[in-house]
Amino acid sequence: MAEAGPDRQKLREKIQFIRSTLRQLEDIRDDGRDAFLAGKVPQYAAVRCIQVAVEAILDSANHIIAREGLGLPKTYAGSVPPDKKDDFERMIRFRNRAVHLYDEIDPAEVFAIMENNLDDFEVFVRAITQRYFLDRDEAENESRA
Repeated sequence: MAEAGPDRQKLREKIQFIRSTLRQLEDIRDDGRDAFLAGKVPQYAAVRCIQVAVEAILDSANHIIAREGLGLPKTYAGSVPPDKKDDFERMIRFRNRAVHLYDEIDPAEVFAIMENNLDDFEVFVRAITQRYFLDRDEAENESRA
């Protein structure tokens, strides 16, 4: 039997964590490419921030899957917009490399992620927020106005 639904407080905490981590990545990115490529500390920090932000997405998806009685998480595709499935699979592959093949990660690739892919995290946050936090009646009223 399925639980009553996802724990909204747990999801809220994950969303806050993701957003905080994104702000840290933006700060690193805003220092510029040259500074990033010249310093090992910002490189390590960025890889770790990306890794844990992806972990927070996976934790959120696992929580939703478990609480909605959707079975074992073989894929997270149901937790993300269908048009972003490939982007999220790339995120997960990067996270796996950060954990297991950390010595093979190219700093230029990490900077490119910070330049081009941070919005992918916000896509997930918006999808979760719309599904579990917006009052559907309120959303309908706003769309009619």
